[in-house]
Amino acid sequence: MAQKAPDKHYRKGISLIELAKMFPDERAAEQWFENIRWSTESDRHCPKCGSYNTYAKENRKPLPFRCRDCRQFFSVRHDSAMERSKIPLRKWVFAIYLNATSLKGLSSMKLHRDLNITQKSAWFMAHRLREAFASEQPE
Repeated sequence: MAQKAPDKHYRKGISLIELAKMFPDERAAEQWFENIRWSTESDRHCPKCGSYNTYAKENRKPLPFRCRDCRQFFSVRHDSAMERSKIPLRKWVFAIYLNATSLKGLSSMKLHRDLNITQKSAWFMAHRLREAFASEQPE
């Protein structure tokens, strides 16, 4: 006889309270995205030319990183689902969590209510996240 999958109450994971403690501010979310995208500083590369000859700017303006070869500024948002988005990275973290933990998908109205953003921005986020998650799955 086939074994049943565990019920909902047996699932392990982190709670929203733990997530809020992990990301108390925008800098913590930015650091988390940087660690996921580039595990070490030597992995950081320019999204425009691909050069690894980059450095972090001290004042982080206009963007936190700069390529020494093509002299372009860039951030962790470039070449990602968050590109050209003015939504804070902390809200992106919560949207990713909600999308990953929802059993039947995530509506833009739920994102709108939970993240306190406009429904239009929530729709944009939901589509970007669906596109990003769809491209990561094996064929």
